[in-house]
Amino acid sequence: MAGVALLREIMRSGGPDTRTTFAPGRLRFVLETVEHGKAPRAVAASMVKALGDLIGSRKFDLEPLFEDTDPDGTVFVVMSIRGVDRTLPPDRLYAIAEEIRRSLKLVSCEPDIGADAYVDPEEETPPGTESAVVDGYCWTSGDAPNDKMWALASTNVPGAWAISPSMGAGVIIAQPDTGITDHPEVRDAKLDLDISLNILEGGKDPTDPLRPGTANPGHGTGTGSVAAGGRGGSIAGSAPKATLVPIRCIEDVKIFDGSPVAKAIDYAVSIGAHVITMSLGGIASRSMKKAIRKAVERDLIVLAAAGNCIGLVVWPAAFDDVIAVGGSNIKDERWQGSSFGSKIDFCAPAEFVWRAERKSTADSKGLVSGGQGTSFAVALTAGIAALWLSRFGRQAVAKEARRRSTSVQELFRAAARQSARRPTQWGIGLGAGVIDANALLSLPLKDILSVPKTTSAAEAGGIESALRSVLGPGTFDTRFDYSANGAELSALLIADAKAGRRTGETAAEARSFKRASRGLMEAAGLSADPRLAQISLRSGLAAPALVTKDTVGKDRLAATIKRVASIASGTGGGPQEAARKTAKDAQDTLDTKGRQRIMKPLHDRLAHSGNQEFANDLETMEGSLERLHRDGPSADLSDHEAVQLEALVSLTDRPALKVFWREEKRGRVQTIDASDRALGGFEFAVNNALPALESSRLGSVGRIDLDGTHVGTGFVVADGLVVTNRHVVESIASPIPRAENPKTWVLNSAATIDFSPSANDPDSRFAISAVRFAGPKPILSFPIDYDKLDLAVLEVDRRSATKRPLPKSIPISTDVAFVKAAVSLCVIGYPAPPQTLPRDERDLVRRDVVDRLRDIFGVDYHIKYFSPGLVQALENHWVFDHDATTIAGNSGSVVTTLEGNFNAIGLHFAGDWLRANHAHILAEVLAAVPELHKLLLKTV
Repeated sequence: MAGVALLREIMRSGGPDTRTTFAPGRLRFVLETVEHGKAPRAVAASMVKALGDLIGSRKFDLEPLFEDTDPDGTVFVVMSIRGVDRTLPPDRLYAIAEEIRRSLKLVSCEPDIGADAYVDPEEETPPGTESAVVDGYCWTSGDAPNDKMWALASTNVPGAWAISPSMGAGVIIAQPDTGITDHPEVRDAKLDLDISLNILEGGKDPTDPLRPGTANPGHGTGTGSVAAGGRGGSIAGSAPKATLVPIRCIEDVKIFDGSPVAKAIDYAVSIGAHVITMSLGGIASRSMKKAIRKAVERDLIVLAAAGNCIGLVVWPAAFDDVIAVGGSNIKDERWQGSSFGSKIDFCAPAEFVWRAERKSTADSKGLVSGGQGTSFAVALTAGIAALWLSRFGRQAVAKEARRRSTSVQELFRAAARQSARRPTQWGIGLGAGVIDANALLSLPLKDILSVPKTTSAAEAGGIESALRSVLGPGTFDTRFDYSANGAELSALLIADAKAGRRTGETAAEARSFKRASRGLMEAAGLSADPRLAQISLRSGLAAPALVTKDTVGKDRLAATIKRVASIASGTGGGPQEAARKTAKDAQDTLDTKGRQRIMKPLHDRLAHSGNQEFANDLETMEGSLERLHRDGPSADLSDHEAVQLEALVSLTDRPALKVFWREEKRGRVQTIDASDRALGGFEFAVNNALPALESSRLGSVGRIDLDGTHVGTGFVVADGLVVTNRHVVESIASPIPRAENPKTWVLNSAATIDFSPSANDPDSRFAISAVRFAGPKPILSFPIDYDKLDLAVLEVDRRSATKRPLPKSIPISTDVAFVKAAVSLCVIGYPAPPQTLPRDERDLVRRDVVDRLRDIFGVDYHIKYFSPGLVQALENHWVFDHDATTIAGNSGSVVTTLEGNFNAIGLHFAGDWLRANHAHILAEVLAAVPELHKLLLKTV
């Protein structure tokens, strides 16, 4: 089901809605049309009948996005669906939007998809579920400089204050952000709350509610203090006497919607603001681009953060009309998380910038700290722009711009670039240098060079720059309909960039696997630019939580020592004995003899392969093991070395063995090679469990596909019922009308489960017909919330298309004693290529991680694997950790014991490759959820 038919289905469960049109998470579309001579409200009113007839329902609200009539007749109308949250995946939202656009003959129709493209990093960003594209660690370790004014000094703001003691007085800085909260560093700023606005909840009050669970609560308070905080506290903004007007238009910096941001920009123009600072970012938006163009034409300076932890410059900074600000540090180098590229105009401090901090209502109101992110770079620059306008006078600046047939925006951009301080060894893609407020204010208007004339030439809104950044140069297709497809295309490019793809990296490992709508795929197929076809050929596999940090903590090394000791002990006790060792005992095991035991099978492998690169790896490993023996968890190991040692375990005692068919008299059975030497200490346990594995374990685990594309794993627990993760179900179905405690689920498209080892056998493929149960709360990328139930039950056909019966049910264990000991277990599932790869300090893909994965899995992904491991720890009442090798695609895998009755003890739901993996304790889940116990009663 797709397009308007799907919208009709979900609207049946809609109803009254007291929320505002722009409430976070509400299902919403922005319609663009051209109506000369009609007021926007009249246009909206005229659309009601046509939309109602198309959708078959009037359960929606229509209102103009902008109140003013545009000279070229362009009108943007917002359609919000009453009582329905945005729970459909982006490709389905774009399919609906495309059908509405074609049916109503609109210029464009864009959904607000809640794009995850921007985040100001926090020091301890935890890993997420295997379904999430996780932001790479880009937090710089260490402490903020003692000098709380260092960022102002780095940009020579004190010198600018001396030149212009007005310090921005008379200049209005509009700040679309999360709003503000009570904090002395903002309280002493010149706030004008009489003209502020709350677009999300309605009214004028822009108070940030500091809701728990949002990314960077208090974000607007921090950025506002950097731009315009007064001088009465412990820090100061760059324009302490400018007027700050907060506009609350985002709830969470990680969830970006174009329409409320566009409305905020338009509102800033209407109140006579002079500078707009946007510490936010996401995908391209036609309405946002239009609002920015209007602001520039009205002589506003419009600035946006380049983006963080992604590399690619995000929108609105990617628009040509916007000044894009990248991030530097105290050493005049690129802050390691800053986006970069040709779109960057210049940089400003983004590493340990002192700002007001208040993340919850319980926090002290006077706290300040060193924040990181281009959010602070652009906020600081906005204050400098206010200093510049105040120094020369806005009328004089506008007059000079008119004389040159340009805009105030372009005049400021040229002046800031010309006067920027260019450090020695300044990196490529970081713009003209670090903005220098003193030099900027010392540069007479008449002496500004290279000011381009303002034109209204059509351009693809930054898409070509993004295509070049992600996929390299190509033949830009001016005939492609960017009006209809630009927003979705930008979302796919951002997803690829977040997954680790850069120019020249075409391997599947660096693709996001975000699905494209059918409309985009059809349009791209006709394009003369081959990059468009490449970016639009999307599957739907979710990505794992592959994240690394440059520094290696003691806890991680202590765990690595114990795991490596399972190979080095040589006592015959196997992995269980090693797991019970103390950290000191494990360290002692890595003596000369222990290291020799570890390295021997690897040297044997080297002798067989003759691979010189592998030989270099072994030399590095030997040195790392020696340092672990000598220094224990305090060893000075790079992340590269730590990954190698973690992979070392998976090359021996934590293998992933392929499942395959074996012919017998009674027919085919699925099995593994239990004689594989890589099993190490697990060899006895695996051979002992093999009859049970062959009878009803290995063959009862299947690969879940959406339209033939791998999205996860599931296993049979009752006649016609399969258990998997809720986050896997979120890939194939949508909760209606709310993501939390939905009334029902609607399958997004054709979903199947295939139980064959290859997952490519019609005899073993069964249609998924419904969602019978799912955990009540949506599963977020991170942080992992162990109290949430990431479990779902699917109803499947009892016969395949070729009339084969469903495989046997896997019995569920009711015993939870296993969590108290290092019990041997196995995970059975379908690993898939990693979607998110860590990067080094040069922003290059960490090939060592890719190589380690290839060592384990070769190039055979998407097929069934058996991976032994141990129970590691109990996280809470219904979650335990294990150390079996899993990556993306394993979500929903069964965890069974290799001891006792070999029954299912867990449901794998999340993991960080070769580190910690998490599973639900099935017995505890059944005991805690009566509805689920009743549904699966036959199995317990």
